[in-house]
Amino acid sequence: MMKKLDPVRIIETIEKLGVRKSIKYAFIGSGCILVVVVPVCCVVTFIKSHAKTKEQNNASTNKQKEIERISECKKGEEDRDHAHRMEENTQVHEHHMEEIEAKKNADIEKMEKRAELRKERDAAKANQPLVDLHLNSIPESYHEALKNGIVHVSRERTLGFSWLREGYDTGLVGPTDCGKSVFVMQVAMALARGRCDVNLSSEWHDIPPMPVVMFSLEQSNHEIREYYGSVIDNLSTLKLYAGSRITPAHIITVIKEEMEKADGSGVVAIIDNYTKLEERAGVKAMRQFCADLDCLRQQGLEKGSPLTPLKVYHARSDWKLSSPLTPASVRGDKKNVCFTNNFLYLTYCKQGSDKRVLGFMKLKHGNKEAVSILEFAGTKIDQFRYVGKGGSNDLGEPTEPSEESGDNTGGPGRKSKYSLEEVMGFYNKVQAKECTYKDIERNYGISRSAIRKRVYRARIAHDVHG
Repeated sequence: MMKKLDPVRIIETIEKLGVRKSIKYAFIGSGCILVVVVPVCCVVTFIKSHAKTKEQNNASTNKQKEIERISECKKGEEDRDHAHRMEENTQVHEHHMEEIEAKKNADIEKMEKRAELRKERDAAKANQPLVDLHLNSIPESYHEALKNGIVHVSRERTLGFSWLREGYDTGLVGPTDCGKSVFVMQVAMALARGRCDVNLSSEWHDIPPMPVVMFSLEQSNHEIREYYGSVIDNLSTLKLYAGSRITPAHIITVIKEEMEKADGSGVVAIIDNYTKLEERAGVKAMRQFCADLDCLRQQGLEKGSPLTPLKVYHARSDWKLSSPLTPASVRGDKKNVCFTNNFLYLTYCKQGSDKRVLGFMKLKHGNKEAVSILEFAGTKIDQFRYVGKGGSNDLGEPTEPSEESGDNTGGPGRKSKYSLEEVMGFYNKVQAKECTYKDIERNYGISRSAIRKRVYRARIAHDVHG
């Protein structure tokens, strides 16, 4: 460490050596100092700078190594995760393949069991004797049945209408709202009374009143009472079930009971609507129902107490009004037409929206080409009246306005020109005995049945919606 300069000593030195020599020595000393000190300072600075640089380089190297170490650790973790995922995927795939293999083996086992059962059944059939030694189980021949009084030739008859044959399965098809329910209700009442009050066909064969059981799946008890109560309430030979809760099992049970009660007389069973029943019950239930119904029909024929089913069907929605009705036009199972003895159709008529065409797709006895024209009779309850013969050219959309519904324009399903308030006014006037339904029909062109239907539906809608 350098000593501090003493001013007194400097002055004494200058007085001793003189000013000139003192200055000379001072310059020489300063130069020596610069020559020695400056390189030393430079060396020291260089050493310090080099040390700092080296320190920085070491720090950078250490940092890079740390980064590399961290990267290697991260990569190692990713590699382990990837390996773990691959292992899991492999396990899942192996498990899935095991399930597939197990299912395949189970299917093969089922197929083998089915094949074994089929072979057993075939073997049993092959071993079954062609001739049954128990004579009591052999079906009777025609002449044996005739001799034993089982064939009731003289009892086979038409039930009022030429197209309704006792013991035969009969079908009726038509588009929505064409009056199928009105038609079959009129048939049911005619059979239950033994007479047809309103002429429904070109000919009527008198019969004694007979038991009729009707299943109305598209109407409620309230609707039946409103539309037909005044006529059928005291008609004991007509037993009617209404509502959508009716099942195929219910129908079979009721028909069986009615056949047992009939005590030797035939029974007519009307199902309205068979298509609705088929849609609700499903294919499996309906197959069993068809088998059971046909079994009852066959039993009835054998016992001399024939069952005559009359089933109502909807036409397909894509069927055109001007086209003839064929088996392909019937909604539901195509076998329904094939397995039915007689099949009728009821559809709209070009002659007017109050008229209908009645014809046949199948008819075992009689003229299949015969076509009848019916019209609404304007009676207390909805009924049809026979007008005359027609043809296939009469099928189609009406060209005249309906007097029954009071329409402005022709065609089924058109909107009435009278509002609900106006119809209610007509109804209230009749109830107050200010006029009659005939007066309203004559003056306004709307029938009693049309008024009552709209009033009833309005009341039902009010009860439902509050």
